[in-house]
Amino acid sequence: MSTEFKIGVAEYHNHTLLHPVGLVVVLAMGTALILLPRRYTIFPMIIVACFIPSAQRLAVAGLDFTLLRILVLFAWTRLLLRNEFKNLTWNRLDSLVLAWMVSGTTIYTIQNGTPQAFIFRAGWMFDGLGMYFFFRCVLANWEDMDRLIVGFTVISIPVAVAFFVESQTARNVFSIFGGVPAVTVVREGRLRCQGAFAHPILAGCYWASVMPWMIASFLNGRLWLASVGIAASFLIVVASASSTPILAVACVILGSSLYPLRHHVRSIRWAFFASLIVLHLVMKNPVWHLLARIDVFSGSTGWHRYKIIDATVNNFSKWWLIGENDVMRWGVWQMQDVTNQYILEALRGGLLTLVLFVMGIGVAFGLVGHALRQVDNNPRQRMLVWAIGASLFVQVSIYFAVSYFGQIIMLWYLNLAMAGSLPSVLQDFDDGIDTAAKERPQ
Repeated sequence: MSTEFKIGVAEYHNHTLLHPVGLVVVLAMGTALILLPRRYTIFPMIIVACFIPSAQRLAVAGLDFTLLRILVLFAWTRLLLRNEFKNLTWNRLDSLVLAWMVSGTTIYTIQNGTPQAFIFRAGWMFDGLGMYFFFRCVLANWEDMDRLIVGFTVISIPVAVAFFVESQTARNVFSIFGGVPAVTVVREGRLRCQGAFAHPILAGCYWASVMPWMIASFLNGRLWLASVGIAASFLIVVASASSTPILAVACVILGSSLYPLRHHVRSIRWAFFASLIVLHLVMKNPVWHLLARIDVFSGSTGWHRYKIIDATVNNFSKWWLIGENDVMRWGVWQMQDVTNQYILEALRGGLLTLVLFVMGIGVAFGLVGHALRQVDNNPRQRMLVWAIGASLFVQVSIYFAVSYFGQIIMLWYLNLAMAGSLPSVLQDFDDGIDTAAKERPQ
C-alpha cells in the first residue's frame, strides 16, 4: 500500500467525519444488532463493513469511534442484556488472543512512553477483543456458521455491482460519505477499484478470503446462490487490479484442491517447511527473496516486500525486546510502508507479541484439524470446517504482503472466532445426538 494512501488515512484520526446517512445507518444497524435473533446478529457488522468507508468516525475527547467500533458497543450491550456470554466456553485460542493483545498494548506503550500510545493500542485491543469474543458468543452451532456464509454470499452481489460500476465509470459512489476517493486511482494504466473499503488491495483480499466459504456452500448443495457469490467475489478481486488479491485467489484454489488430501495435511505441511529450508540453503539470496519475483500486475511491489522482511531479520537485535518505533534509522527506505502483518506485530510489540500472534494462528489451525477428525463421517460439516481452515490459510498467506487496517480487521477476528467456536459447536452437536438417543423409544 502506498505511503501516500496511509498518510491520507491518518488525516481522519481525531477528526469527526460522519455523513448523516452514515449516522442513520450505524444507529439502524446497531439497533438491529441488539434486536435481531442471534442467528442474524452478525449481519449488521458485515453490512457496515462493506458499504460504509472506515474513515467515517466520531471523535470524542481524543478517542476515535469508527462505525465498526460503535457497533462493538452495541454488540456488547446485546451480550449483557441477553446473557449470551453463557454460550462461551473458554479455550486455548481465547487465551492466546487475549495474551497477544495485552502484550501488544503493553509493549507498544512502553516503547513509545506516551499516553497517546496507550490510547491508540487500547482502541486496537477494544476492537479486537470486542469483535472476537462477540463472534465467539453468537456462533453457537453449525446453522449459525452456515447462515453466516449465506449472508456473505447475498451481500457480495450488491458489492460486486458497485465495483462493476466503478470499473466502468472510474467513479466511486461511496465517496459521498468521505474517506475514499471520488475518482478511482489508476496505476500502470489500470483502475484500482476499492468501493467502501480502505484500500483496493484490502477490498480484493476481503472477498478472496470469503471465497472458500462460498465454495463449501456450493459443494453442500447451494449451487446457484454460491455460484453467484463466487463470481461476485472474483469480480471484486479483478476490479481491485492488485497482485495480492489475485495471489489470494491462488491460495483459495490451492486450499480447496487439497481437500481430497485432508488426511495428509500434516505431511504436506512438514514437506513444505522442509522445502523452504532446502531452498534457503541452496539459493544465493535468502528464501524470502522469492517475494521479489512476484509480479502479477505491472507495478507490483514484490521487491518492496522482500526488502522489509530482509531489513527486519538483519535488525533483529534492535526490535526483539520492545519493538521499534523508528525503523527509518535502519537506512532502508522501504520500511516507511510496512506491508507485512507479521513484521508490523514485531515492530509494535517485539518478539513476544509476534510469537503469541503466530501461536494463536497455529492453535486456530489445530482446532480446525481436530474438528475435521471429529466430523469425518459428515460430508457437509467436514466441508464447512475445511472452508474455515482454507479461509484462515488465505489470510495468513496474505499477511506476508499486506498489513490490515480498516474494515478487513473484522473478517480476521470473525475467521479466528469461527475456528475458536468449533469445539463448542462440536460439543453441542454431540450432546444433541446423545439427547436424541436417550429420548428415542426402545
